[in-house]
Amino acid sequence: MVFFVHRRIWSPPRMRANTTTRRRSTRPEFVIGLSGVILFVLSFVPWWGSITTSALRLGQSGQLPSATGSFNAYFGYGWMLELAIVLGAAATGLVLGRGLSKVRLPRWLYSWIGLAMTVLTLASVVRGPVDSGFEGVAGIEVSRGPLVVAAVVPCVLIALAGIGFARSQRRERRRR
Repeated sequence: MVFFVHRRIWSPPRMRANTTTRRRSTRPEFVIGLSGVILFVLSFVPWWGSITTSALRLGQSGQLPSATGSFNAYFGYGWMLELAIVLGAAATGLVLGRGLSKVRLPRWLYSWIGLAMTVLTLASVVRGPVDSGFEGVAGIEVSRGPLVVAAVVPCVLIALAGIGFARSQRRERRRR
């Protein structure tokens, strides 16, 4: 190893730039991938809503006691929330695919995916769990759970990180 001394006490030898470091995921891509994974994992947790039945009278056979149960994202919210979760998984797959290969994606792709996810999730929050099959049945109440509102956070993060990714890609183009 050769050390060069020139107006400095010590300077390390210069190394060639490693071309593989440019293919690493950026911070916005990391946020997109992590948010997509979190949303996908949380979709299986049964805190998306609850079903409560009041005591039902079954004619001469007596009464059925009241019961409470909870459900996950796939039971009561229909295709809109499921599509948002699939889009989150697709965004995570795009991040991994871009990190493993030299694929160039459109700059605004992640932000459009995140915006679509946010709109679909907000529509599911507003609409509520009506596709559960219990709408209008007397004595059965279906309510939203805490994860429905929490699902908006990863969707918004993907949209905002997509904007950050698009801006970072624009800066790289200007430098070249």
